[in-house]
Amino acid sequence: MKNFPAWLPYTLMRLVSFIVPLAVLLSLGVEGWISALVAAVIGICVSYIFFARSRNAVALQIHTARTREKPLVRADDAAEDAAVDAVDTPK
Repeated sequence: MKNFPAWLPYTLMRLVSFIVPLAVLLSLGVEGWISALVAAVIGICVSYIFFARSRNAVALQIHTARTREKPLVRADDAAEDAAVDAVDTPK
């Protein structure tokens, strides 16, 4: 079974930490832009304090994907490189 991507639950938790305060503030009758601003600040604070483990897992997956030991090689890479070299060489 393939590993579950860490960014999906992290993103969902971040969305919930923004949407819940926004809904509460809007239901209390606070103006929309103020509600969005306060909900964003609350969401950032909650994420920073409580979601560190998920944030680190996402960062580790991104780092692992970006720094592979072997470069990703496809079957037709040699043919493409030859075609590009043939076009780039001055005649």
